[in-house]
Amino acid sequence: ARRLAGLRSADGGYQLEPGADAGALYAAFLALGMYGDLGLAEPEPARLAASFETLRTADGGYANLAALPLGTTPSTAALVALRRELGLAPEPDVARWLFAAASPAGGFLATPDAPVPDLLSTATALHALALLEAPLDPLRERTLDFVDSLWTGRAFVGTWDDDQPDSEYVFYALLALGHLAT
Repeated sequence: ARRLAGLRSADGGYQLEPGADAGALYAAFLALGMYGDLGLAEPEPARLAASFETLRTADGGYANLAALPLGTTPSTAALVALRRELGLAPEPDVARWLFAAASPAGGFLATPDAPVPDLLSTATALHALALLEAPLDPLRERTLDFVDSLWTGRAFVGTWDDDQPDSEYVFYALLALGHLAT
């Protein structure tokens, strides 16, 4: 826990290296999970929550780092999970931002300008929308079709352009399928 506290950034968030000025959503997500695994509460939840505001982007999403101009689906989904874990109310309009990341072809885009949907963004968006208790019915069938299209017969790949099955994508597929099945 002391080592983890040493990764707190000056703004109250967390970073993967000590001494950082600003935190990252991914590092905060890992830190909160580690505190939970240790059976400890986040020692400064208000400071951590305040650090998230620097990661909000002009498009209404969240980025992993403050310097990024556009929100990303995985980072915005992480924000939803972090706020819930801290007992905070959901951010207004985050569900709408996540729904806007849904591709008409199925799945979710990592960024608004991404060329194709991917399995990581799809799984994390579905998880966040489920945490927000948003209805998944409007996109259920096309998202199921998207996940199915990434099955190689042995495992899952991350995108239509990917030909390397990976255990990470099996996890994301199971997460997505679990949310789509309920």
